[in-house]
Amino acid sequence: KRGEDGQIIKGQKNKEVFSEKKEASESLERNKIVFFEGCNLVFDLEDLLRASAEVLGKGTFGTVYKAALEDATTVAVKRLKEVTVGKREFEQQMEIVGRIRHDNVVALRAYYYSKEEKLMVYDYYEQGSVSAMLHGKRGAEKIPLDWESRLKIAIGVARGIAHIHEEKLIHGNIKASNIFFNSKGYGCISDIGLATMIISPISPRARGYLASEVTETRKATPASDVYSFGVLLLELLTGKSPLHGGEEVVHLVRWVNSVVREEWTSEVFDLELLRYPNIEEEMVEMLQIGMACVVRLQDDRPKMDEVVRMVEEIHRANSGNRPSSESRSECSTPTPHVIETPTSLAD
Repeated sequence: KRGEDGQIIKGQKNKEVFSEKKEASESLERNKIVFFEGCNLVFDLEDLLRASAEVLGKGTFGTVYKAALEDATTVAVKRLKEVTVGKREFEQQMEIVGRIRHDNVVALRAYYYSKEEKLMVYDYYEQGSVSAMLHGKRGAEKIPLDWESRLKIAIGVARGIAHIHEEKLIHGNIKASNIFFNSKGYGCISDIGLATMIISPISPRARGYLASEVTETRKATPASDVYSFGVLLLELLTGKSPLHGGEEVVHLVRWVNSVVREEWTSEVFDLELLRYPNIEEEMVEMLQIGMACVVRLQDDRPKMDEVVRMVEEIHRANSGNRPSSESRSECSTPTPHVIETPTSLAD
């Protein structure tokens, strides 16, 4: 099918297709896809518009598609919504983000800007996001995330955020659905540079990651990124979404604080992690880092480079005692030490 305005339209079998725009070829020339140095992808806008596209997810800043091009190349395309800046500012921000090359930051390969469409092109990650792995189907088909994998996610994401902060950027949308595994099995983070360009309603899913000062002012800071990372740590440790529950929604940060305050710390951890022996000390140490990151007062939170050192130290100090993913103990139930909850801990 083809859409009159070049929007994405429904195709067969619940797929979607980027339709061709009925615009003059001069317009297409004016609005070419801009590729960044080191990108070996070769396609033009018409190739992308013809691609079969499957929705991977819808988030605060737009919808992400798996786009299968006719030459068998597969990319992830983020179609932005509610962009509030003009073309020049958009292109300047894309150039800044496109220059970032770091093992723990998902590289922006290309972008496209026109009045009707704003697109960002990334590599496609076959494994899917950390959110899908943590909260996807449970059962025979699900491959559980073992402790080593979760630890490497935390280390990778911490390094990625610290690098973003070194580049004088703020992420503003840190959540498990924006995190993937790099080739070395460490976490890498996507969606950089969008928080300053898009103003849209905060989705219920994203709200659980945001510090109270962000929900009140809508202004992200390095300290609010630290808070969001802390929520991610708690999510990795508990296996629970930041906002979860049925009729009564449970706020993860408040729940963890209340459980630890009652000295039931061992109740916090994901049951899937309790299969692995000799990791309780690491989990408790990681829990302490997570709780330090989510204190209410911004000035009381650690800086991201400090967080990197702390999570790396946990990995180094205990790597000799860590079991492999095959080594499980069905009857081993950690009994972590009670954590002193700072009085400033809150949502």
